[in-house]
Amino acid sequence: MYFVWSGICFIGYTIRTAFNVLAYKKHPWAENKKIMTLVLIVMGILWFSWFSMCFKDPIRMNIPVWIRYLGLIFFLIGFFLFVLSHQKMRGFEGKSRLVTSGIYSKIRNPMYLGFIIWIVGFPVFTRSFITLASSPVWIAFIFFWKVLEEKDLEKKFREYKEYKKKTWF
Repeated sequence: MYFVWSGICFIGYTIRTAFNVLAYKKHPWAENKKIMTLVLIVMGILWFSWFSMCFKDPIRMNIPVWIRYLGLIFFLIGFFLFVLSHQKMRGFEGKSRLVTSGIYSKIRNPMYLGFIIWIVGFPVFTRSFITLASSPVWIAFIFFWKVLEEKDLEKKFREYKEYKKKTWF
């Protein structure tokens, strides 16, 4: 069952990446509300499948309890970054304004950073060896999303290059 979940996860990441490419190329589909809703559903399925991978991983790591809890702390930090960044973005959807306050005053992409941290932390907590070993694949997708988004923001906002110099990630 693990490999079914990992296949679903990979398909979800691929669909999300295709959507990012369409958005970067300003394709009309990227502005279509039905397609955007579908992508949100795909993201939900993606994350459900990823968590299922952690719980169904056939190879469990033999690691000390303190390292497992360190993984849980990483996961919680990643989740906190995701929630905090999502909250800060509320009300800015569809507006042509660069968000540079709050968490965004220190980290350009706290949501993506949160994903990366939890992609490493949770498999450590659940002792999921194959899922942890697959982390570079998922992280590579996220880095690609980040690169496309930052290229788009550089075109959209003159001040973005200066903002990049003052922030991390």
